Amino acid sequence: MSTADAPRCYLCGNTDHEVVAREFRYPIEKTGYRCATCSLVFIHPPMSPEEERKFYEEEYGIIYSQEKNTTPADLFEARQDDARMYQDWVSPWLQSSDDCVEIGCASGYFLAVIKGQVQSVAGLETHLELRQYCEQIGIPIHDRLEALPDASVDRLFAFFVLEPLGEPLEFLAEAKRVCRPGGSIMIVVPNVDDVLLSTYDIPKFNNFYFTPAHQFYYSRETLGRLFEKAGLPKHEILPKQRYDLSNHMHWMMAGRPGGMGKYAHIFSDRLNQAYADDLVERFLCDTLFAVVTVEDA
Repeated sequence: MSTADAPRCYLCGNTDHEVVAREFRYPIEKTGYRCATCSLVFIHPPMSPEEERKFYEEEYGIIYSQEKNTTPADLFEARQDDARMYQDWVSPWLQSSDDCVEIGCASGYFLAVIKGQVQSVAGLETHLELRQYCEQIGIPIHDRLEALPDASVDRLFAFFVLEPLGEPLEFLAEAKRVCRPGGSIMIVVPNVDDVLLSTYDIPKFNNFYFTPAHQFYYSRETLGRLFEKAGLPKHEILPKQRYDLSNHMHWMMAGRPGGMGKYAHIFSDRLNQAYADDLVERFLCDTLFAVVTVEDA
């Protein structure tokens, strides 16, 4: 693709792109592109404010969590495995003197498990019922990132927050501002080089994977370029595999999600671990965990 009206790549400004998606999990007139120069994958045009309102109010809960009618307490209990997984990932960087903030903390399930490891925890959450629940269980809630004082946070967590943002550089500038020198921004995003997308030919997974809720899809390389452009050169991007071999087999055979652990009676823990280790080694894993260190100004 190379036309005068082609969208410009957010990272490099190039207008030569490959089309990677025309069908999405949610029916909407958008196109997914991969930049021919830097390989950033993005959706164009971005959702309008009205499209965003309709998507998040009417479709998001059904498409993603099927938890639209559950309570914040239900969500808290349902996400305990996720909370412990994130705790395992971040614990090597936590110190007992840390002041920690999570952006998009939902019902506070992650902050609750690390609360005893650090000096303080707080969250940012827009959903009123979730905010109220967090406060009930002793997790303070801030209105927005921009309201936090300069150099007031040691560890800033953003799990699956970066990919929906239309201006990730603005977000990273704010994240950098609120972090103390030597502090860190810990970011989790889906990996667009996921083997289900990049290697296996599963059209139904492609349609499932791409959603207008995510403006950008990052790989190790493009996420690193984003950090460099944001003036955050000191970063480590770690590969993580969350879904098992059963899940991948289910996608290949049935063309739909829901296969976690389905073939546990056939696939041993050793086989599952070996498969995950191979994907991680090749960065064909499903998730990227980035630790970005904020240096002295």
